[in-house]
Amino acid sequence: MDVQQKISSALQLHQSGHLLEAGEIYREVLAVDANNVDALNLLGVVMQAVGDLDLAIDLIGRATDLAPDYFAPFANLGNAFQAANRLDEALEAFRTALALDPDSAETANNLASVFNQQGRHAEALSASEAALKLIPDFPAAAINRGNALVGIGQAEKAVAVYLEVLAKEPSARGGWYNLGNAYFDLSNWPDAIEAYQKALELDTSTAQLPYNLALCLIKNDRYEEAVVGFSEALKLRPGFTDAECNRASALRALGRTEDAIANLKRALIDEPESADLHRNLALNYLQQGEFENGWKEFEWRWETPEFAELVQDLQQPRWQGEPLEDKTILVTVEHGIEDEIRFARYVSLLQHRGARVVLECSAPLTKVFATLPGVGQCIDRGLSENDVDFFVPLLSLPHVFATTMATIPCSIPYLSTPPEIRPHEIVHQSDEFKIGFAWAVRSDREDNNKQSCDVRLFEQLFLLPGIRFFSLQAGECREALQSVKTKAAVIDIVDTLDDFADTAAVIDAMDMIVSVDSSVLHLAGALGKPALGLMSRPAEYLWMDERTDSPWYPSLKLIRQPSPGDWASVFNSAEMEIRTKMVEFLDNGR
Repeated sequence: MDVQQKISSALQLHQSGHLLEAGEIYREVLAVDANNVDALNLLGVVMQAVGDLDLAIDLIGRATDLAPDYFAPFANLGNAFQAANRLDEALEAFRTALALDPDSAETANNLASVFNQQGRHAEALSASEAALKLIPDFPAAAINRGNALVGIGQAEKAVAVYLEVLAKEPSARGGWYNLGNAYFDLSNWPDAIEAYQKALELDTSTAQLPYNLALCLIKNDRYEEAVVGFSEALKLRPGFTDAECNRASALRALGRTEDAIANLKRALIDEPESADLHRNLALNYLQQGEFENGWKEFEWRWETPEFAELVQDLQQPRWQGEPLEDKTILVTVEHGIEDEIRFARYVSLLQHRGARVVLECSAPLTKVFATLPGVGQCIDRGLSENDVDFFVPLLSLPHVFATTMATIPCSIPYLSTPPEIRPHEIVHQSDEFKIGFAWAVRSDREDNNKQSCDVRLFEQLFLLPGIRFFSLQAGECREALQSVKTKAAVIDIVDTLDDFADTAAVIDAMDMIVSVDSSVLHLAGALGKPALGLMSRPAEYLWMDERTDSPWYPSLKLIRQPSPGDWASVFNSAEMEIRTKMVEFLDNGR
């Protein structure tokens, strides 16, 4: 049998899946002809298939050197480079292959795949469309086109592409998975779940699949199933930190903080420097009220990508508890107006240590924060302040002060309305019981859709006699008030509010506040105003588990969803609470 016959025999074995036998024959050929281009190329393909990418690249690379005008080795070299995640070299190889054979739809599609991996989605779209011109019925190229459309923000078009492919070929590789990704981008959780589940019927080897499915299950409040999904992802990819963290979040949402802590501790044995694991451990400790460990672990937040971009380039040393007598300290903020309001109480503790306190804050808080006991100066967030001795992040103060449940600074109120600020006269035109309310949290807050509620749920409260409601809802959700049918007892007062000093004045004039976990609720708590906190499930970690009160805000009563999404029960309980307050109001004969 001559060399060509051996290669033909090996190729038949190769194509029928007998890789080891084919590889042996290719090696026999190379033993007598070390520069046989076909043997080098095809043995390289076999080596790629069995996972030896370095050898595959070496063998196929030798073939391209020996035959620079031969299309096949360049196409296969591109595949090997792509498998090794050497994407720039893969692009170069595929481009050379296309120059040698411009009619190769497969290579144009491979080029599109690499562009998608690199995030160069416009170029991927062009390459995939070139492949489809050559072979219109090319499922892999159509899927790459869909992926490119998702990448350039056209997920709806991508859905149509994937559905067309799957209608013809229900088992198209990657079709259901990528359809799930497109639905994910569109926040269409039910359809994403269905797509991922169908993808799992075809492929149970990829950790990203059960992970993505579990993320969608969380969005649909299906936490038990999400725990299972994240656990499956971790079986397939041990050390998958995102899956570990999200499993902990799902367990925390189920009230299983002990299980979450145990899992995170086990994961930290293998990844002791993982900031994401430490931060998630902190949230679970804090939700349990285990503050000593919680605040310590919470300091790892600065090592996470989310917080690293918030680190300010300050020349002064960070305060770790050193003496502050006759010193000036800058307190920096991170993100979240609610956190700024909650932790501003620590300013007075710094002042009691003898410090002059410069407090950074979001601009709308500047006037009301000027009323904080012990604050020397308030500056807008992001302004430089160099004439200080120390700086300290606001949310690090509980750790430095070793705050426990018993030592939360709780001198309420610690905020007040600036004396020059008075609410609009419309607030005083009625002697009825006055309730300020808000139904939505900031749109940039994680899971804002769960923490917010439909304003129409307030309709049963608006029907209660003898009450005047004042809407304090700012932002894009404000327009939803127009959908309420029973709003005769409602006054939208937001146009009169320039900042939180104005909001504080209105809250002070109310008899009660009713709000979801928004800045309005936190401001009411800091002002000592009686308020009903309408809590989603899961709630933010410092509201803790199952409590109807808050150690941070004694004037608040928390009404929690009995199960995720059950706002109806929350509003039924709120109505009973308001009726009780109304009886007290009438008894007092105001």
